[in-house]
Amino acid sequence: MMKIKIFTTVCLISGLPFFYGQSLEFKDKNFEKAVLENFDVNKNGVLESTEAGMITNLFLVKKGITTTEDLHLFKNVKMIVLDDNMIPNIVVNNLDQLELFSCTQCKISSFKAENLKNLTSLYLDNNLLESISLTGIPKIDQLTLSLNQLKTINLLQFKVLRKLNVEHNKLQQIDISGNSALQTLNIAGNKIRKTDIKKSTKAEVTIFGAEE
Repeated sequence: MMKIKIFTTVCLISGLPFFYGQSLEFKDKNFEKAVLENFDVNKNGVLESTEAGMITNLFLVKKGITTTEDLHLFKNVKMIVLDDNMIPNIVVNNLDQLELFSCTQCKISSFKAENLKNLTSLYLDNNLLESISLTGIPKIDQLTLSLNQLKTINLLQFKVLRKLNVEHNKLQQIDISGNSALQTLNIAGNKIRKTDIKKSTKAEVTIFGAEE
């Protein structure tokens, strides 16, 4: 009987992680440290899957983060703010709940967003982007890409886009003919004349910064 009790106790102790959730492994230790400061609910020094599942807002400004490989751990996150870190290459994908993503002044040279079906706001100001890959984000409403090095941008897929800021890039023309919901366009600091803007006949767009 005593052996049975001991065996049962050992099983219960070893099984505790399954009740509280599996601990998660991070690629970026600064990312992990920043998350643990705010979201280690049971204060055991590790982030568990159940804790990660409760996180809806990740506000991680100036935390020394250098990669976004760990974002996939947060399946229920709605807002991610990573401003003032140094993250040269970013891929954000398959976060079904994500509504806002911001990574301004992060020295980004490559950015790819895929399958973000609820993303409405994307802020990537003051980076080093020469091109950008955005696919599968049908609800994007506000897109801010000012102070980059963009030479071209494809906007045809953004059917509900209302606000676009691409000021101070290297654009020479822009096609907004497929963006019938667009309300404001800021292209100041680019060498774009009014005749270089291909507009939609269905939209009343207020345009800032176009050359005559």
